[in-house]
Amino acid sequence: MNKLINDIQSFVNQVVFFVIYAGVFSFIMFGCQPKEITDAVEVVLFLQIPDIEGSAVPIVQDCELIAKDLNMGGITKCAIPNIKDTIRISLSRGYYDFELKGIVLIGSEQMQLRGYLKSFTVTAPMRDTIACTISNNHAGWVIAEIFFAGTQTPQGKNYIGDKYIVLYNNSPDTLYSDGLVLVESKLKNTSEYTLTPDFRSSAIGADALYRIPAGSNKYPVAPGGRILLVDNAMDHTKANSNSYDLSHADWEWYDQSTNPNVTDVDNPDVPNLEKIYCYTLTIWGPNNQGNTSFAIGRMPDTLTVEQYLTQYRLDYDYINVTIAGTFNMSATTYLFPNEWVIDAVNLCPSDTYEWLVTDLSLDAGYTYVAATGSDKTRFGKSVRRKTSATINHLKVLQDSNNSTDDFQTAQQADPYYFDD
Repeated sequence: MNKLINDIQSFVNQVVFFVIYAGVFSFIMFGCQPKEITDAVEVVLFLQIPDIEGSAVPIVQDCELIAKDLNMGGITKCAIPNIKDTIRISLSRGYYDFELKGIVLIGSEQMQLRGYLKSFTVTAPMRDTIACTISNNHAGWVIAEIFFAGTQTPQGKNYIGDKYIVLYNNSPDTLYSDGLVLVESKLKNTSEYTLTPDFRSSAIGADALYRIPAGSNKYPVAPGGRILLVDNAMDHTKANSNSYDLSHADWEWYDQSTNPNVTDVDNPDVPNLEKIYCYTLTIWGPNNQGNTSFAIGRMPDTLTVEQYLTQYRLDYDYINVTIAGTFNMSATTYLFPNEWVIDAVNLCPSDTYEWLVTDLSLDAGYTYVAATGSDKTRFGKSVRRKTSATINHLKVLQDSNNSTDDFQTAQQADPYYFDD
């Protein structure tokens, strides 16, 4: 009986604590009205807005600050009518993510406004800065779809060679794909390490880099047009009815294997991407568990592949914490600087996320097709970017630099989805 009474009292205490703690309320000096908060802490946030070309001043159309309590799961939102004002937030002590998101008008053009503070501990009155980005929702190239898991045959056997990635011209102008580089990250979003140096704020550590040959406007893509990059440009349905006909892809990545027992297939009718670097000595394919990140970008025109491999090679150290103990490790990667990146997408199974291997300015979230890397429901599924609007019969894809918001998870793969 005493144990039952104690259990009941413990439960009541937990409920009371939850009610008090969940009473988080935030306000800004120009918006929300204050409410009584036990043990409140004031956080002052300054917005760091990038310089805008010309004299146009961003006018807020729809903007808010979101404070997410990482311990209790509560979310507080406040409207921001003026990005020049200081934001003052009153919160209970805790562990928070802050996200600023909205639409601003610069001249006659609507732009996306984004800013983030991740894993922010609120224990005492403090001040900090949110570095913001302003971008056009349909400005340039985006990664539209990633099919990394591959398929299975009707007999349930894993099938390889039919992975693909779709790039999309998300602008109202003809763009040229010459020199676009496809990057897969070395680090995985499922394994957090202490890095020395931690290069993520300045570059992506690459495990694979393949490029559309650099040229002088040889490869135009019309507005709303797509580029299909594939592993093997062949009709895979002949060997696997659950697969796709990729024989008419725009480009394929081809590897000269050093192992005569593991060789690649080359379709002479589909041009090959230029291989800058890849970790494997046999055949590369996107990580089929979906725990790496992908990016597209461009290297400087004056930089040769040989110079890149010499100047951007990095030896780094990391601490690997396992059940068996803590180990000091070393590794090598090739840096792809953030300023070269046009678009980036973080991938991670939903139940095994640990960190982001890209800087928040490139991608502040992640997307997935399954709960774990071994989840067999992932086969035949892709991640696909959402369509935010249709203008002049062309799809405008959502691009807020947050893959959690921008992508549809676990979609039935379709390499020709964006041909409509």
